[in-house]
Amino acid sequence: MNKWDEKQNITQLIDEYGNQHFLADELARGGQGVVFRSKDADLAIKQPLDKLGQPDKNTDLRNRFQTIRLLPMPPRIQVSLPMAILRDEPGYVMCLLNGMKPFSAFELDGKTEKNLDGQSLPTWLAGIPDKKMALTLLHYANTGSTRRRLFALAKCASILARLHSAGLVYGDISPNNAFIGDSEELKVWLIDADNMRYEKLRGGVTAYTPAYGAPEIVRNTDSARPSSDCWAFAVMVFKLLSLNHPFIGRKVLEPEEDAGGWDSEPAEEGAPEDLDEQAYAGYLPFLDDEDDDSNEGIGGLPRNLVATHEIQFLFQETFNAGRSHAYRRPAMFFWALELTKAYDYSLDCPNCKMSYFAETCDKCPYCSESRPAFIRAKTPRWKQLISAKTTETTLPHRLFYPFSFEHNDTSEYEVVLDFSKKTAIAARGEKALPDTLIFEFVEAEK
Repeated sequence: MNKWDEKQNITQLIDEYGNQHFLADELARGGQGVVFRSKDADLAIKQPLDKLGQPDKNTDLRNRFQTIRLLPMPPRIQVSLPMAILRDEPGYVMCLLNGMKPFSAFELDGKTEKNLDGQSLPTWLAGIPDKKMALTLLHYANTGSTRRRLFALAKCASILARLHSAGLVYGDISPNNAFIGDSEELKVWLIDADNMRYEKLRGGVTAYTPAYGAPEIVRNTDSARPSSDCWAFAVMVFKLLSLNHPFIGRKVLEPEEDAGGWDSEPAEEGAPEDLDEQAYAGYLPFLDDEDDDSNEGIGGLPRNLVATHEIQFLFQETFNAGRSHAYRRPAMFFWALELTKAYDYSLDCPNCKMSYFAETCDKCPYCSESRPAFIRAKTPRWKQLISAKTTETTLPHRLFYPFSFEHNDTSEYEVVLDFSKKTAIAARGEKALPDTLIFEFVEAEK
């Protein structure tokens, strides 16, 4: 039964096996449900919501979860599956590692903005006239800048790629359904497996988070497929990296400047009147459309600072050609590969804590601090940039073997580095480093 403990100010829920669960803080809320952390550090509670935002008592969770449990899940996949259904309340218990937060924590919310507003801005932000943008960038830096986002998104892409390879569709990708661990153990998990299923030729229940649904899903002309997962994931990547939605540009934000002349394009048949809804349904051009700048982006971060050329190409294929032709959208393999490469090519600025692609900049593009020294570890397969301050580190699987969704972060070697002596040797007790591995010691820019 559901009990309210007034003394401790917590709600007690009981699952189908008689286990007691005590709700703690709310972690994430979306269109289909809300996730609470429980007093057990490794468990969370998901409750479905109805259209009024109240617990949906009409949801048939038991039948749905029996179906989910029979799906051919890849081994050791980082997807939090239902463990037990609540007894007298709609909802279920799922595993969630201690300290994990949703990707939405990368976005500046009202509470965080209020806390930051009382702080003095660092020098590199003091000259920005738009206070909201300055606070957004401060939060961007405080939450790991581009580099941590690239890591989180790369791991998320690998999880989705493994699901797709098993013939499964995730169905509702958004920043509230992907979680990342704390700074010491950067693990990534997907939660909310409610909508996971096989891809169907036609029909099937389709759910999506507003602003993340693929055009065919929003327009209700098709059901969820791996290609619609790829769309939602690409929207999340674009938003978290650039601080812009890929279709909320000038046409939406400055409609008075786009009154329409004799050569303006009429709205497509069936397009909603609301401009935001047109944008989310794919009726407007992509912000970075190479052939149509009528909906160019306003504000946000320049794409060349947060995305490599390869990632920008993935954006173009997804949001330009892939807007009307779903088969053109790059598969999750390419996102996992290129996001991981971008992560390995970036370094944190020691002055402002923002990160950037060190091989293409001789100074920080945010605060103009000279690029610090770094070590480039490379093999014929891969390369990785390492801070010159690092004295001991592990070298991952991807440096030596073909890219793997599951094992690319697995440690293959431990090395001791000494930038002053320009040496890199295997740690004591470790196997000898392969001849194909080269270390290049790059001095700081002056």
